[in-house]
Amino acid sequence: RMAAIARVFPVFFFLVAALVATTTMTRMVDENRLQMGTLKALGYSNASIAGKYLFYALTASVLGSMAGMVVGFLVFPSIIWYAYQLIFSLPTFTLYFYPGMAAASVGISAAVIGFATWYACRSSLAEKTAALLLPRAPVAGKRIFLEYITPLWKRMSFSQKTTARNLFRYKKRFFMTVLGVAGCTALLLIGFGLQDSLLPIVTKQSTELSHNDLTVTLSDPAAFTVEKGLTDALEGGQVENWAAVYSKSVTIYNADGESAGVSVVGAQTDSQLSRYVTFRTRQGHKAIAFDDSSVILTEKTAEKLGLSVGDSFEVETTDGGRRSLTLTGITENYVFTRLYLSQAQLKTLNGGALPAWNAVYGQTDCPTDAARASLSSAILACNYVSSVSFIEDTTQMFDGLIGCLNYVVMLVIVCAAALAAVVLYNLISVNLGERKKELATIKVLGFYDKEVYRYIFREIDLLSLIGSLVGLVVGIPLHQFIIRTVEMDQMMFIRSIAPRSFVFSVALTMLFNFAVCLLMRRHVRQISMVESMKAPE
Repeated sequence: RMAAIARVFPVFFFLVAALVATTTMTRMVDENRLQMGTLKALGYSNASIAGKYLFYALTASVLGSMAGMVVGFLVFPSIIWYAYQLIFSLPTFTLYFYPGMAAASVGISAAVIGFATWYACRSSLAEKTAALLLPRAPVAGKRIFLEYITPLWKRMSFSQKTTARNLFRYKKRFFMTVLGVAGCTALLLIGFGLQDSLLPIVTKQSTELSHNDLTVTLSDPAAFTVEKGLTDALEGGQVENWAAVYSKSVTIYNADGESAGVSVVGAQTDSQLSRYVTFRTRQGHKAIAFDDSSVILTEKTAEKLGLSVGDSFEVETTDGGRRSLTLTGITENYVFTRLYLSQAQLKTLNGGALPAWNAVYGQTDCPTDAARASLSSAILACNYVSSVSFIEDTTQMFDGLIGCLNYVVMLVIVCAAALAAVVLYNLISVNLGERKKELATIKVLGFYDKEVYRYIFREIDLLSLIGSLVGLVVGIPLHQFIIRTVEMDQMMFIRSIAPRSFVFSVALTMLFNFAVCLLMRRHVRQISMVESMKAPE
């Protein structure tokens, strides 16, 4: 499951890192236009000029990759190992260095950053030397769509109109900011969504879908009839109600011959089984009737075999043959896989006779570990009882399994949050660098510092909000893909994302945006008003 996640997340981190590298190197090349023009006028070749920037970019790429390898080969494996060590007894942990993986990471990073640098240099060096010695002409303003909505446009203030025009005036920066923020928000949503899909499944299963907190496995149905046997122990007072059931692991086959392992479950009466299991659809929670004709399969297995209500499938019988059944319902279920059969269908599967009841489902009044231990000892003392389990035992086991994955999820969230901060800082820095003269000019015109802050950061806030909303749209299908990839055969994760996760993802992105904008105020204050009066000639 970790391998499945490892195939997905690096792609996003590489894409966002490539975006950061592209904007950084493009800005560096644009800021050094005068220097590049001077070098070109002195006779330096385009290759030698571009080589300077390529050397810088590749050096930064290699140094960054080396730092990333220390974190990737030392820090992350230690955290994940600690998480699994909480529930598993594992051998001594040994860190390994994988030269092939390290070389691939360095190579991809260097290639992406090198290509971005080369492209930025090529477009600048393609200009004539005289053009490079002059500043790049500002982007021409154009009428935007909002201007055609006259009633709305007339009611907008001057600063609002300026912000709206600037948003669409710098299209390259618009798309870079939106895509960068969208990638980070999508990663955050995936991280929070994984928590939503993993953490509640055991509670949801034990409180909403399965209502028996006691399961007893028998080695012989004579346990019910022997003197001072199981029946006496179950009616001792701690067990509120119970039912004899049949449970057996079998293999089922679809029409294409694909197979899956499930446990066939049936009870002495159909009403008893309905008491301990809630049959409903996952989407819409529509109740599924359980009657004489019922053949109900849990959703994970039905999805794996491509079965729908009304489809026929084959069940392996005790004598090695197969018997065909028609599916009447697909029920919501998260832990283990089951095929629930009515008493009539059990007879059909068993050749016309009821099978021997080999298990007991019950509801108990045992609120403490001591009470459960006492009841368990009393039942195990009965003849022909193989095992006793309480839902709390299963809950603790699955909570441990899911809890270790939670460490990995938190790791993803922290990495995505850090990446969001880097992206926003880089893009805001680029924005200020490109518009330094514009900001110096409006300061000369009498704008106070707070007005300048709002003039520039209002655009960043809107772009971050747009990027966050795009990230939510992108994150939903990615979350679905990852959840379906990491699911186990005996467990289905919750396929939906809680509303609070959408809020947290956007709020965290905007929080980082606010923090970075607060940090960048110092750069705005340091812009000299004399800059607007200078000309490079």
